[in-house]
Amino acid sequence: MEQVKIDIKFLVTIGAIVASLGGFYFTTSMRIDQLEEKIGQLEKNNEAIIRLEERLKNVQTKTDEIYAHIMDFISDK
Repeated sequence: MEQVKIDIKFLVTIGAIVASLGGFYFTTSMRIDQLEEKIGQLEKNNEAIIRLEERLKNVQTKTDEIYAHIMDFISDK
Protein backbone atom coordinates (compact mmCIF):
# COMPACT_ATOMS: atom_id res chain seq x y z
CA MET A 1 0.00 0.00 0.00
CA GLU A 2 1.26 3.43 -0.87
CA GLN A 3 1.66 6.05 1.79
CA VAL A 4 0.19 9.44 1.10
CA LYS A 5 2.73 12.14 1.72
CA ILE A 6 1.34 15.47 2.83
CA ASP A 7 3.59 18.47 2.47
CA ILE A 8 3.87 20.74 5.52
CA LYS A 9 3.59 23.82 3.29
CA PHE A 10 0.27 22.55 1.98
CA LEU A 11 -1.07 22.04 5.51
CA VAL A 12 0.06 25.52 6.55
CA THR A 13 -1.60 27.04 3.49
CA ILE A 14 -4.88 25.19 4.13
CA GLY A 15 -4.72 26.21 7.82
CA ALA A 16 -4.17 29.85 6.90
CA ILE A 17 -7.11 29.80 4.50
CA VAL A 18 -9.40 28.19 7.08
CA ALA A 19 -8.26 30.67 9.75
CA SER A 20 -8.86 33.60 7.39
CA LEU A 21 -12.35 32.41 6.49
CA GLY A 22 -13.18 31.80 10.15
CA GLY A 23 -11.97 35.26 11.11
CA PHE A 24 -13.96 36.83 8.29
CA TYR A 25 -17.10 34.98 9.39
CA PHE A 26 -16.82 35.98 13.05
CA THR A 27 -15.95 39.63 12.38
CA THR A 28 -18.77 39.94 9.85
CA SER A 29 -21.20 38.34 12.29
CA MET A 30 -20.11 40.73 15.04
CA ARG A 31 -20.49 43.76 12.76
CA ILE A 32 -23.96 42.66 11.65
CA ASP A 33 -25.02 42.24 15.29
CA GLN A 34 -23.80 45.75 16.09
CA LEU A 35 -25.66 47.17 13.09
CA GLU A 36 -28.87 45.45 14.18
CA GLU A 37 -28.53 47.01 17.65
CA LYS A 38 -27.98 50.46 16.15
CA ILE A 39 -31.01 50.04 13.89
CA GLY A 40 -33.10 49.15 16.92
CA GLN A 41 -31.94 52.33 18.65
CA LEU A 42 -32.72 54.39 15.55
CA GLU A 43 -36.22 52.91 15.39
CA LYS A 44 -36.81 53.92 19.02
CA ASN A 45 -35.52 57.42 18.28
CA ASN A 46 -37.76 57.63 15.23
CA GLU A 47 -40.82 56.76 17.32
CA ALA A 48 -39.87 59.43 19.86
CA ILE A 49 -39.48 62.01 17.10
CA ILE A 50 -42.90 61.14 15.69
CA ARG A 51 -44.46 61.61 19.15
CA LEU A 52 -42.69 64.95 19.54
CA GLU A 53 -43.90 66.11 16.14
CA GLU A 54 -47.48 65.25 17.11
CA ARG A 55 -47.13 67.22 20.35
CA LEU A 56 -45.65 70.15 18.43
CA LYS A 57 -48.63 70.14 16.07
CA ASN A 58 -50.99 70.23 19.06
CA VAL A 59 -49.07 73.14 20.60
CA GLN A 60 -49.09 74.98 17.27
CA THR A 61 -52.86 74.49 16.94
CA LYS A 62 -53.46 75.79 20.46
CA THR A 63 -51.15 78.73 19.85
CA ASP A 64 -53.05 79.59 16.67
CA GLU A 65 -56.34 79.47 18.59
CA ILE A 66 -54.98 81.76 21.32
CA TYR A 67 -53.68 84.15 18.66
CA ALA A 68 -57.09 84.19 16.98
CA HIS A 69 -58.82 84.97 20.29
CA ILE A 70 -56.36 87.78 21.01
CA MET A 71 -56.90 89.26 17.55
CA ASP A 72 -60.70 89.05 17.98
CA PHE A 73 -60.42 90.75 21.38
CA ILE A 74 -58.26 93.53 19.99
CA SER A 75 -60.47 94.09 16.95
CA ASP A 76 -63.61 94.29 19.13
CA LYS A 77 -62.29 97.37 20.99
